[in-house]
Amino acid sequence: MSNRRAQTPLKRAILLALPFIVVYFVVRSLPVKPCDFLHEESYNLEGELDYCGPGDAEFVDLSVRKWPMNMVFKPIDKPTLGKPCRFEIHIKQFDGSPLGPDDIALSHTKKIHLMAINQGLGDYQHLHPEADQVFDGTWRFTMTPQKEGEYKVFLDLIPLRSPRRVLLAASFQVYGKNTESPSLVEQLTTEIGSKTFSLKSADNKRAGEEINLELKAIDRSGNFVRLTPVMGAFAHLVAFDRKLNGFAHLHPTEDTLPKTDKDIYSGSLSFSFIPPENGVYRLWAQIRVENEEKETFIPFDIVVDS
Repeated sequence: MSNRRAQTPLKRAILLALPFIVVYFVVRSLPVKPCDFLHEESYNLEGELDYCGPGDAEFVDLSVRKWPMNMVFKPIDKPTLGKPCRFEIHIKQFDGSPLGPDDIALSHTKKIHLMAINQGLGDYQHLHPEADQVFDGTWRFTMTPQKEGEYKVFLDLIPLRSPRRVLLAASFQVYGKNTESPSLVEQLTTEIGSKTFSLKSADNKRAGEEINLELKAIDRSGNFVRLTPVMGAFAHLVAFDRKLNGFAHLHPTEDTLPKTDKDIYSGSLSFSFIPPENGVYRLWAQIRVENEEKETFIPFDIVVDS
């Protein structure tokens, strides 16, 4: 008799919890559309507000900001100039459980955004690690270093358990000595083939204040280059400081998000950036020109000293 009485509260607890368990797994099984979390507020480990959608202008310094995840980053092959190298990443969540593909939301059409850049700021690559099919928490990618010396790697992702943006950092060494130095002068125009890319900025650029930027792509005839979507937007800008302490991942401020992968945009694109301190910042624009299979990466340098 006593056993039956003891079992009754347990059965009630199970019955009460069952609907919540069902709802949890239903929500987890729903597809996550690109940008679902990009327009919402999110907080880092220190409780400070972060954003990662249009209007995200803040530079995040990962030398002083940390997130509650553990990452082990290692090359599988010896990183060598001009040769493909495989890398492996192991990520554990704050409770020690592995971070698998089902634990991450899609942000700008991808699970994890990985930004690799060399110490001289001359080789920037935006990659997307793929999850191991068997072992949760294991991710792999391949890249071909174009420079010798040290590379910094930044990971940008949004866990599903709590839609808070997480940024992680690591580094690796490419055999050889780095002979490249970051630029010390402002450079806002870059020519690639028959196209001219420009980044217009305000004359007065002050640390801690928002800087408005205008990206243009013009062909030889003076017409705007026609752009197709890249990761759910018509352009991306990533800003790095000379010491590679962190970065700012910028998206167009106007409402120009493509509705399909076949959409075309022709015109200038506006961005905003808040530099944390005076100095030179390397900004890499990432676009895809109509009828071109590969994406184009365009470097710019802005000086903040006024």
